[in-house]
Amino acid sequence: MSEDDDGLTPTEDPAVALARARALAVFCDFDGTFSVQDVGSTLAKQYLGPSRIELLGRWQSGELDAWTYNIALFTGFRLPKDELHDFLATIELDPGARSLLAWCAEADVPFRILSDGFDYNIDWLQEHHGVRFDYASNHLEYGGAADDEWRIAPGARNPACSCGTGTCKRGIISAVRRERPGTFCIHIGNGRVSDLCGAEEADLAFAKETLADALRERKCPYEPFETLDDVVAKLTSLVAEARQLRES
Repeated sequence: MSEDDDGLTPTEDPAVALARARALAVFCDFDGTFSVQDVGSTLAKQYLGPSRIELLGRWQSGELDAWTYNIALFTGFRLPKDELHDFLATIELDPGARSLLAWCAEADVPFRILSDGFDYNIDWLQEHHGVRFDYASNHLEYGGAADDEWRIAPGARNPACSCGTGTCKRGIISAVRRERPGTFCIHIGNGRVSDLCGAEEADLAFAKETLADALRERKCPYEPFETLDDVVAKLTSLVAEARQLRES
């Protein structure tokens, strides 16, 4: 926990809560967390600069939420697949991304990417980087008026949540709680808009950048991190401490 911030002390030691839990599950944002760059934001800046600036103003005023912003930005967007693939080839994974996958696999802990990005891009990046993981995201396919035109659809809108995203992370994590009672849920993220509700729903949040800012503003506890290697180190320590508590 960030000890320099007031109001961020958890009401219960995470190791104690984990020791009491029946299972552990790890959820991780993709853009800017599992990957270094934010795919959608970088793509929009590169190809849709003027319209992005105008739409950002409408989003900031509350006229658009996160998903309707995406609809306005990408509906009818035309980009040949080869050009998209060339762009995606520049997206790097976090230095600790593979270590996090390996840690979860070795510990038999379910791992799932929760992304407000698009499945087409995530599938291509998995193939490109030689990694595999379960995920939930929005949908992208080519079609429409031209072969190079994007068609997008939300993955898991949740009108009960204020996030306004196409894939609500709070809703997905709460569904896991209902399906597997007693699961200790961890959420890892970096963004105020798409990650906040998932971080609030989780038993333990790892946060950086604007997500950390938002959690501090709300006096919500979180674990700071810079790379996913930091997360792996903390998870290793947390699980070991919880095991000792169970055995004591």
